[in-house]
Amino acid sequence: MLRARLATAAVAIPLLLALIFFAPAWGWGAFVALLSALALLEYLGLAFQDRLGPRMAGGLLGLTVILAAVRQPMPGTWLAAAMSATLAGALGYVVLGRRDLERGLADVGLIVLGVLYAGLLLPHFYWLRYLPDGPAWVTFVIAIAMAGDSGGYFVGHAFGRHKLIPHVSPGKTVEGAVGIVAFSLLMAAAVKVILLRDRDWTEILILATVMSVLGQIGDLGESVMKRSFGAKESGALLPGHGGVLDRIDSLLFPVALVYYYLLT
Repeated sequence: MLRARLATAAVAIPLLLALIFFAPAWGWGAFVALLSALALLEYLGLAFQDRLGPRMAGGLLGLTVILAAVRQPMPGTWLAAAMSATLAGALGYVVLGRRDLERGLADVGLIVLGVLYAGLLLPHFYWLRYLPDGPAWVTFVIAIAMAGDSGGYFVGHAFGRHKLIPHVSPGKTVEGAVGIVAFSLLMAAAVKVILLRDRDWTEILILATVMSVLGQIGDLGESVMKRSFGAKESGALLPGHGGVLDRIDSLLFPVALVYYYLLT
């Protein structure tokens, strides 16, 4: 498992950095859209494992939102229109295509959750890149998540004794959670020195601390989804890492935080 993780990271990290700093707008947008679409399809596969109808409805509606989100570097009227169309389409699916209205309304909730989770949060990486020092901030978010994930893994395995929330994720420990925060702060300091020299130390360290907590909430939230849907992993696309959702769960809330923080 560890060897597969390291091999995947050795290939993926240089390619990702090249995309962040050098890809044209359409290339970065296509990459973010592809990841969002894969994450959405994984989610729908978990939520509606043997039901093609809601998977197709959710996929079409979600792809509409994703394409609207990466149409321009900042969210605008296209995205608002796509979100409205998604809610209307999901409700229309129930009204026109379902007789079991109670279960149909539950499906609407699952579809909208998937669209918001994968189709709306992940495109913040596209918008973030086009703020001042955008590539550096994108790197900041991803590096902190990766460092926290590694720190939590190693500290948890070496020193983990106290379960964090066993009914949600039995393998996570309090010690591992502390390791996530500690390694996130170390990585934040490194990125600040290399890429964000003009930013204040207090700002960077507070951001990193909050991001590490939000990342853990995102990770635990995906664990809740997987347990609810009876799945161990969201997919098997990335050797040693599971699926796309398994890799982005700790990124979604932090990237939104950083994006809106920088807008203020």
